[in-house]
Amino acid sequence: MSKEPFQEPETVVESPDSPVRNFLIGVLLSGIPIFAYLSLSVDMTYGSWAAVGTAQWVGAIALPLVCGILSATFGKKVVQVLDSLLTSVQLPF
Repeated sequence: MSKEPFQEPETVVESPDSPVRNFLIGVLLSGIPIFAYLSLSVDMTYGSWAAVGTAQWVGAIALPLVCGILSATFGKKVVQVLDSLLTSVQLPF
């Protein structure tokens, strides 16, 4: 009888969460619906991007930055919440 050599089970090593990576994921996951909302709003009103108000621009820039900071601080918890929110938004594209 020949014995097979002992094979160690493969272990999956997850890379540690990088705050920069989580920040970028948070900005992306929160920025997509905001950009979609703004672009659909401009398209539906037959307006131009110049017609978007200053307060809307500030909100559209500040909200993804805040979500990015939260996801960099709290890690995967916030990223998972943002992912589930993006999935439930049901964007038209």
